[in-house]
Amino acid sequence: MKIWYQLISSETAMSNFLSTTKTLCDAVAAPGTTVEVHGTPHGALGDQYRSIWHYDVREFVETALKLRREGGYDAFVIANSLDTGLVELRELLDIPVISFMEVLCFTACTMGERFGMLVQHPKMVSRYREIVTGYGLASRLASIENTGHSPGNNAMFTREDEALAYVAAVEAAGERAVEAGAEVLFLTGSTAALLAARGVYTIAGVPLLHSYGLLVKAAESAIAMHRITGHAVSRRNYYQGPPTAMMNRVADVRGLPMFRTPTT
Repeated sequence: MKIWYQLISSETAMSNFLSTTKTLCDAVAAPGTTVEVHGTPHGALGDQYRSIWHYDVREFVETALKLRREGGYDAFVIANSLDTGLVELRELLDIPVISFMEVLCFTACTMGERFGMLVQHPKMVSRYREIVTGYGLASRLASIENTGHSPGNNAMFTREDEALAYVAAVEAAGERAVEAGAEVLFLTGSTAALLAARGVYTIAGVPLLHSYGLLVKAAESAIAMHRITGHAVSRRNYYQGPPTAMMNRVADVRGLPMFRTPTT
């Protein structure tokens, strides 16, 4: 199995985060599974704002179009908690597309009645609530707590003082979520990799999910079922992809040759 594992974080500015995530993925991958962890050239430049997040979606779509043309991968993992390009990628790709939020939310629901999310930006809270409501899981969400620390700190993976400050902030946020009724917790963003790398899987007596590791196992399962059944996505309505003629027309009108279907 070969998995394309896509983060939004900058491959240079957040190199410690990417390398830590790669180590975590390799540690849980089954024998024979290769996980390619990728970042982006610029990173998440204000993805808490819809007007800016739009450009992250476009970057993911361009990557998906490249994979569609070249092949070679058995699954695409969106390792970003905002469902970046989720619908678009499922329209375009015939391999399983795995979403961070779907995997974490539905896994949490198998382990407890209500779950809590620990996030890195207060403006994200309403976005995450919207995503969870879209899944039909609003009644299962106990709390979304902001950790109070800014995201995108590459130093927390190499400096002990930085790491301890982040861990303390996460644990405090987790305690608040548990007090609000959460029976399972999960983290978004780079702090999820930090705590997993430090072996922290429990806060205030409840499970803290291994966010990035779960994505690998979900991808492996989806690949296996794809091979057995031949199905990775339903083409009925919601994830129905654009027809070839439309893709080629978009390529011409928009000046986007990446949309063109190659001739064989």
